[in-house]
Amino acid sequence: ISPYQSPLELWMIKTGRDGLLPAPDPDDIQSPLYWGTLLEPKVAEAYAKITGNKVRRVNAVLQHPDDDKPWMLANLDYAVVGNDDVQILECKTTGQHGAKLWADGVPEYIQCQVQHQLAVTGKQAADVAVLICGQELQIHRIERDEALIAHLYELEREFWQLVEADTPPDPDGSDSAGNALQALYPQDKGETVDLTDNPAMEGDFN
Repeated sequence: ISPYQSPLELWMIKTGRDGLLPAPDPDDIQSPLYWGTLLEPKVAEAYAKITGNKVRRVNAVLQHPDDDKPWMLANLDYAVVGNDDVQILECKTTGQHGAKLWADGVPEYIQCQVQHQLAVTGKQAADVAVLICGQELQIHRIERDEALIAHLYELEREFWQLVEADTPPDPDGSDSAGNALQALYPQDKGETVDLTDNPAMEGDFN
């Protein structure tokens, strides 16, 4: 459900086809990726100063402990140390355009990301610290939601079945899906594709 990455692009990454996708330039100072990477430690530092919580950088890919969920992996930004109320810190940065997504609190796709992290780690709560337009720091608490986690389990299991079957998910009409399709099918072979049964894609051409 990320507005920046479609299921099709994620499927390409998980099936080892990410080499076909355009690689982001980590040194491009016009890229949100550049500034997000640069400012993430400062966001964590400011969070620690404001809350008094101690944080520790996590340099590992964590895996769900259940044998039937080996595909559930999580990359954490920071762990919150010695606090019974919150155990994870997720750091974000956003500019003027992305700030609109935060007008009503944590965007849904980030809530799902954090619930996924809580599911993998077994932790109970996470703080999301977001730096908006380089000058406003917001801190949001997300508590573990078992109902949402159960729903995520099913959605992620269905997606992983597509990965194991090497079957791409339907494109969703997003720019990300368009880039993925172009990477998968770089040459126009003159074939016609019927999008009648795919409203998301059909709408892009009407």
